[in-house]
Amino acid sequence: MNFFKGLIDLPIEKSMGICNVTDEFFCLILNKINNYDNKNILVVVNSLYEANKLYNSLSIYNSNTFLFPMDDFLTSEALAASPDLRIKRLETLQKTFCDEKCIIITNLMGYLRYLPCKKVYESAFVKLKIGDIIKPSDLVEKLVSCGYTRDSLVNKTGEFAVRGFVIDIFPIDFDNPIRIEFFDDEIESIRFFDSETQKSISNVDNITVNPFF
Repeated sequence: MNFFKGLIDLPIEKSMGICNVTDEFFCLILNKINNYDNKNILVVVNSLYEANKLYNSLSIYNSNTFLFPMDDFLTSEALAASPDLRIKRLETLQKTFCDEKCIIITNLMGYLRYLPCKKVYESAFVKLKIGDIIKPSDLVEKLVSCGYTRDSLVNKTGEFAVRGFVIDIFPIDFDNPIRIEFFDDEIESIRFFDSETQKSISNVDNITVNPFF
């Protein structure tokens, strides 16, 4: 036991290589590096399978481990990109804005994925609160510009619907969509509702709609 503890406690250098170790031992070393440095860590592996495998192992040792998954083939992105993987990527991007350092695991295609710069991404957050003055048409433009799709009813994350002075939005990171009611150009109420029954669940004073691109 002391022998392995000594290996894990080896001093971490700025430039070093690690080879011929098991996945579990590699996870222990990554966790130590994460504790040693105050910066986020990006781990790139060859395939989505390997990324998922490493994520499942490392998340046991470090709860601030997140997956940035991307389909392994370019054709899948163009023809049938997985909506679940997209949501997972967006959730991981949001986690990078928290104060706690984290480890992000991705595959090669995820590493090559084009992303907007941090300032552009931050500017795409839509913050709304009761009493705000904003034209419904302007809010619609903002939602479209940050990746949301307009539909007749909201059924899944990334959709919004407009009915007169009512705008329904299903933001990322929420289990239920929100309903925003306007009185002219003023936000009169914000509440969560059930997308199947359309019944209200709870009222809130403010909401932040995260970008969906």
